[in-house]
Amino acid sequence: MSVKNQNRRLLATLALLCSITVADGAEIGVNFNGMLARIDQGDLARAKTTWIRGFVDYYQFRSGAKNVATDPGLEALSQAHQAGYKTIINIKFDFTSKNFPTTAAQIDTELNYLDTLLAALYADCDIIVIGNEPFIESISSQRGAPLFNFYTAAAERTKTYKDGQSRKIPLYIGAFNRLWEAGRQTEATPLLQYAEATPWLAGVDLHIHHSANAEIDNVFAFVNPRIRGDQKILVTEYSLMHHWKAHLNDPIPAQLAAQYGRPAQWKVWEYINYVQDDPVTRPEWVAFLQNSPWFENRKDYIANSYAKFAANAKFNIGAYAMYQGYFPGFNASTDPWILNPLFVNQTVVPNPSTGLNQTNYSYFDAFRALQP
Repeated sequence: MSVKNQNRRLLATLALLCSITVADGAEIGVNFNGMLARIDQGDLARAKTTWIRGFVDYYQFRSGAKNVATDPGLEALSQAHQAGYKTIINIKFDFTSKNFPTTAAQIDTELNYLDTLLAALYADCDIIVIGNEPFIESISSQRGAPLFNFYTAAAERTKTYKDGQSRKIPLYIGAFNRLWEAGRQTEATPLLQYAEATPWLAGVDLHIHHSANAEIDNVFAFVNPRIRGDQKILVTEYSLMHHWKAHLNDPIPAQLAAQYGRPAQWKVWEYINYVQDDPVTRPEWVAFLQNSPWFENRKDYIANSYAKFAANAKFNIGAYAMYQGYFPGFNASTDPWILNPLFVNQTVVPNPSTGLNQTNYSYFDAFRALQP
């Protein structure tokens, strides 16, 4: 791409960002998923964010694999909260390899550690979400009454704990995935009906990992009429991951072979697999994305998705990926979360002058422009 065309695209992106009014209460923070120990307040300041989102795995703490008194993730969360950052925590219940308890007594026993976990979390949370991805973190045959009974019991127990605290924070339930699909809508309906009928639930959490921007509209069109007028929507995870995945078998740009000596026959997945183990310079990473039409044509995603969020009066807060993870044996079937984040800590070498994590092409600047 010529310098003239690059400048034209940059001006168009800036014009789009400037045209968006940051809606009152419509904010975008950063998402750490289960990696709260990676919270770095220097990088948070660089991103200009005010909100942090992550999840805690109930069973890792209940089993003793993690200790609430010594866990570095909880400590990093506490330090960030004390420093003034606002926080959203999802409580994850992983039932991917086991059935839900069935009787009320069994559910009560299963949740016997929840008060202990809440006691360790509550002071450092501004929002708690009961659940992370219930319909993914469960066996398909269990997604009817067994899932519903467990999650509503977990919500009621969290509400009881909150009632005993002097500081009151909003409680949400979720997160609901892929609600543009009829099957997911059917699964989610009973829990959405519970949310609507429960006056102390502030709203619902959605995860929108998708391909087409219209899918955001479809999700909101389904959810908006199914929650109360006084309830709000969180989107604590969202990305174009499924769009990226559709292009993992595309050839890498010719510029990578011509300028950086990469094998011309490489596919996108082969390049990603290589650079996550042998990080490259930021100019090379930018050349990879900028000269890949599947990315360059969606480089305004942060601004475009925010425009859709902010246009929905029920939207409250979203969270976008902060860092890259590592995916051993990355191949054409791997979910390419590694392409999403604001910081390219895995595929790009640290800044040679400062030693700091480097920022992703286009997305980081667009994210900063949306911060209040």
